[in-house]
Amino acid sequence: MYQRRFIQILFLSLIILSGGNAVAQKTEIRDPGKRPKNFIVPIRTATYMKTKAYRNVHEYLERDFWSLHEPEEKEQILSQSKEALLRNLTSDKSFWIVSTARYWCAKNAPEIIPDLIHLLENPKVVGLEDYADTIILERIESKDMQFYGHGAMVADDLFSIAGRASWILSEITGQRFRKVTPKSTPEELKHLSEVWAKWYKKQTWS
Repeated sequence: MYQRRFIQILFLSLIILSGGNAVAQKTEIRDPGKRPKNFIVPIRTATYMKTKAYRNVHEYLERDFWSLHEPEEKEQILSQSKEALLRNLTSDKSFWIVSTARYWCAKNAPEIIPDLIHLLENPKVVGLEDYADTIILERIESKDMQFYGHGAMVADDLFSIAGRASWILSEITGQRFRKVTPKSTPEELKHLSEVWAKWYKKQTWS
């Protein structure tokens, strides 16, 4: 009996070790504090990039991009065209698509910010799937999302195009003027877009 049990344990250990090696061969080991370079620095810089708020959010995005995504995922995210990104952002329900759009937008900020400001006026609800334990309070209260007792809080309504644009703008610039909720009116969205547009016009790019 004991011999058979020992053989079972030995066999299980071999499986675990084998599986661990297989995973180690396929998965890049990344220490968030030891990334080899910055991946999503824009080619052009702007006035807002000198602020502490920007430096904080950019460092957060750089760290997550480096530590959470495999090399092929990094390539996939950053190699997409602006047209493809906007198409996905305005039609895809996947939280992964919305979340990873931040990295492309951070790297291509001069090119994409005007488009995001324009999208702030679009109240269309796309929906959201595969959001894990993300927390959007209004959507949990309306039973559109399940609450697991923990998770990352998102202020904006990622179910809508305007909410996605608002979230990404804040995530890549460190600026926050007003959040977009399921109850945001067209007038409120237009005003928010105008506020962001005024902010953008004050930026000096180099």
